[in-house]
Amino acid sequence: MSSGNDCQPQTLTKPTFDEREAAELVDRVFGLKVSWIRSLPSYDDQNFHVRVSAEGTGLGSKKYMVRLLTYLPGTPVAKITTNAQILYEIGRLAASMDKVLSEKFQHPSVKSLHRGQFIWNLANVPLLDQYICALGQNKYCAVVEQVIEQFKGKVIPKLSSFRACINHGDLNDHNILVDSSSASLENPHYRVSGILDFSDMSYGYYVFEVAIAIMYMMIESPDPLSVGGHVLAGFESILPLTTEERGALFLLVSGRFAQSLVIAAHTALLYPENKEYLTITAKTGWKHLMTMFEVGQEAVEKKWFETAQAYTHHAPAS
Repeated sequence: MSSGNDCQPQTLTKPTFDEREAAELVDRVFGLKVSWIRSLPSYDDQNFHVRVSAEGTGLGSKKYMVRLLTYLPGTPVAKITTNAQILYEIGRLAASMDKVLSEKFQHPSVKSLHRGQFIWNLANVPLLDQYICALGQNKYCAVVEQVIEQFKGKVIPKLSSFRACINHGDLNDHNILVDSSSASLENPHYRVSGILDFSDMSYGYYVFEVAIAIMYMMIESPDPLSVGGHVLAGFESILPLTTEERGALFLLVSGRFAQSLVIAAHTALLYPENKEYLTITAKTGWKHLMTMFEVGQEAVEKKWFETAQAYTHHAPAS
């Protein structure tokens, strides 16, 4: 019997290892003895937080890629109150990292980053058509449909004019670590101390990275529409955008909101036990996306561009 929304969930491909099996994998693959382990939330893979001791089995026939990452100290941006200074630094980071990835990064398999149908690549906003049914029939459907149609008509035809690069692709407030170089609690001065999660890397465009950073920095901000100008100023201190790239920025930020919100809703249908993690962005994201369209592209861009322009007269101290 049809559920009424014709939304067909994808085949479940997420691994289902329990903590004992995960500990055995750490031992077998990396030769490390696990002293403590607990599961962590995720989208379509499995994550575990493990501690291993100094000591340096069959789990079925399926093959999985297993990786072990070391702990990187720092405070996620999601846990601080952002200010203009750190937003500017994050913009600089986004531009600098993409330049390094594109100009210096070498690997025999680098061509695999041409991920044509990768749903998180910002060029693939039109692919959301197949997931939008996860929203059901509510007020958000209309704005997402509007984003998709405008993206198809106004962004896709301009992609060939954008400057290509390798994108990190997920500079969200949980993937950027900072520390404070100031003792002042009233006016802390932050610096980026680490970047997490390179699993969404793909070939894209420089303007994609700044749009993604702006969108995620808006999530927890008390004044979300002001965020874009500070991030843009930092980005353009390294890599000024072209006229075509600037003209697409509003729809690129809107497109990333749509991607994050729609894919989260779809994935939550597949893994309802993980809904709290999957819908983190939705807590404020829908409100911000709706506000952007209520205020309108012209007014939002004016605010962003005027803020960024002000930095050309008075750049922040590094």
